[in-house]
Formats: sequence, C-alpha cells, structure tokens
Amino acid sequence: MYIEIENIKIADSIGVLEKLTLKGLKSIYRTRLATKLSEKLKRVAEEQEELRKQYCHLDKEGNPKVKEDGKLDVKDKEEFDKVMNEFFKEKIVIDDGDSQVMLKSVKKSLEESENEWSSREAYAFAYLYEAFKDDDNAAETEKDDE
Repeated sequence: MYIEIENIKIADSIGVLEKLTLKGLKSIYRTRLATKLSEKLKRVAEEQEELRKQYCHLDKEGNPKVKEDGKLDVKDKEEFDKVMNEFFKEKIVIDDGDSQVMLKSVKKSLEESENEWSSREAYAFAYLYEAFKDDDNAAETEKDDE
C-alpha cells in the first residue's frame, strides 16, 4: 500500500488527519503520517520559494518582490503560471516498507471515521481517502487486463 498526494493537496490532507478523533495506536499512526506529510510540505514550500526566486524580480535581500497590489512581481507571468501549475500537480508518494502498517491503519481509520465534514473539508477527506493505493489491487487489475 502507498499514498500519493498532489503537492497542492498536502496541507489539506494534514488538516483532515489532525481532525480525526482517534485513540491508541490509531492515533500514533495518524500522527506519524501527518508528520511525514508535514516534512514533505516543508520541502514543497522551500521548492516553491526557489521557483518564485527564479521567476520573479528580486529585492535587495534576494527575495521575490511584491507589487503594491500584493501580487508577486513576476518576470514572465505566463511561464511562471505554467511552471507553478505543473509543480502543484506533482505528487509525493509515501510507500516505504516501514509505512505499511501505518498506511493501512490510517486508511481504516478514515473508513471508520464518524467525524462530520463540511464543504472544503469534505472534499479534502474524499481526496485523502482516494490517495491511498493498494498494490495488490494494481497487480490484480493488470492480470485482468491480460
């Protein structure tokens, strides 16, 4: 089993995990996954800042300039938007052997959740649940296709 989440959806996924009401080992596994996602989110934020520095005019400190309207002072807006859209759609994957019990536990916790989700949270919950992929199902699907 593994989990695959778009860069733009990491923060919302962490928010869903933090709102789950769990006890014992389920809570620990949820916290481990949230921690792993937070580490990925930190890396994504650093990479996003690097892209901004590459595509924006910089101030004296080397930071992207912000115009009076609060928007970034981008050199080539069309190119910047294209690169950022691609970047946000990239996916992070958590699939190492140490994560299997954690991932299965969190997916089951999502299935059993009695939390009530509204509007944006409901979409984030659904996205996070669908982000879990089962390696066994993928192998079976490939056999069915033959």
